[in-house]
Amino acid sequence: MQSKNTRTGATRFPPSVLALLLAAAGGAVALYGVALMSDDAGWMNLLNGSLPALLGGTCLWAGYRLVRKQPAAVWAPLPWFLATWAAYYGFGALANIYATPETIAHMAAFYPVDNRSLLRTNLLNVVGLVTVLLGAALVSRLRFDFAQPMTGSPGHDPWRVAVLFLVIGVPIKYLLELPYVLGLVDFVLPGSIQYLGTFSGLAILPLTVAAAEGRRGARTLLWTLVASEMLAGFVMLAKLHIITTVLLVFLGQYAVRPDLKRLVVTGILVGVGYVAVLSPFVDFARTILGRASAQDLAEVSAVAGSYGTEGRETLADVLPGVQGWWSRLAYSNAQAFAMDQYDQGKPGWTFGMAVYVLVPRFLYDDKPIMTPGREFNYLVQGTDTSSTAPGFFVGEAYWNGGWPLVILTGLFVGGLFAVLGRISARAVRSGRWLYVPLVFMTIYLGLRPDDWFVPLYLGGVMQVVLVVILLNLTLSALVLRRGKRPSDGRQNPRHMAAGVPAADAQR
Repeated sequence: MQSKNTRTGATRFPPSVLALLLAAAGGAVALYGVALMSDDAGWMNLLNGSLPALLGGTCLWAGYRLVRKQPAAVWAPLPWFLATWAAYYGFGALANIYATPETIAHMAAFYPVDNRSLLRTNLLNVVGLVTVLLGAALVSRLRFDFAQPMTGSPGHDPWRVAVLFLVIGVPIKYLLELPYVLGLVDFVLPGSIQYLGTFSGLAILPLTVAAAEGRRGARTLLWTLVASEMLAGFVMLAKLHIITTVLLVFLGQYAVRPDLKRLVVTGILVGVGYVAVLSPFVDFARTILGRASAQDLAEVSAVAGSYGTEGRETLADVLPGVQGWWSRLAYSNAQAFAMDQYDQGKPGWTFGMAVYVLVPRFLYDDKPIMTPGREFNYLVQGTDTSSTAPGFFVGEAYWNGGWPLVILTGLFVGGLFAVLGRISARAVRSGRWLYVPLVFMTIYLGLRPDDWFVPLYLGGVMQVVLVVILLNLTLSALVLRRGKRPSDGRQNPRHMAAGVPAADAQR
């Protein structure tokens, strides 16, 4: 007999937590609305300087309570979305109030905001939060069980899955993607091929499980792979690649032994490391090299050596007094521009690109760029030398269709979170490691609400779903477990991943 949590994927909000979060967000919507109608500058400034922090703290508490009550929720987007919302639209939104004057001026150079504009973006962010929560809550109540066949199956051998991922990903990552990103080749690498290169990093998760099960050579291969991925990230000066590698390491450990406190502490340390070390180092390296990536390890080593003696001074000279780490968390200026554009009768076009999602570029040369960050930056500043996005998928939705599209988009994303969260949690629980690309995409969606909607939430999801279906149709038989499962007196990692004892998982 399945427990309620098992049937729903163990990712449904505890009612009291959801009620408090919705009450706090709903109260913020009401207060923002009253302040906008009153047009009182002091009232607006008070709300802009307090409500984002209060809501951000509430989101962090709600995400923590969700995972503490239901450890399998780590494999769903909602806890990650709540943490990211707190970082970007809670703490980040305070930069225009509390950051240094130089930081505020630096952000205003992109697009200026006043108290009213800032309040409107804060209202937009809270409406996005509410609609996502409502969409997830509504869909989570549906009794869809198309993932049910996963339960009771023998599952996949994590070692075989890891080897399969490495066979697919390593040649593409190191022979095609890395030379392409470093500008060492003159061909254009299709995005679908680049995606397959991510399989080398995704192998970290099943490889960690295989090592925990005592597979000979798995641990050595695991740390060799982690070192290789980290080095590739530093050569590419790709902060996201480095953070993703670290995240996959700790997700693998969580799959073996769920430990929420360790996950939280790790998250805090990663955040501090990103702000204090990684982001300044990458900025310094790009400034010194004059390009977006290095070309070999020697360049990275040389930059690292000089960073220790002159790195912070160089960055301080480039942007004196600017808190770059805080300005990167603040999207209010980009959101304000997107909202103003729509209100002035100049709506965006990016949602219309959904018709091209399933069209391969090699079949249609004129397919538009699906991440038009340079075009958006040109609209704001008249230059396309850098790439910028509206900062939140509901900000992009407002730019394309105003408040009605904001509400529909938030409800859609919330529903998508519920569906993918249930599949992801069940896949990990049942040891279906061929689903790792979908499991990671599910988490990634929660971490990247600031990305473009169509290529990530539509195209990205469909691409991963198709790849996982293809893998299961063609290669599932090759990676199924055979014989007895490993037993060393510890709990089976497959059941530990669900955050429940093996006996409970088998009821």
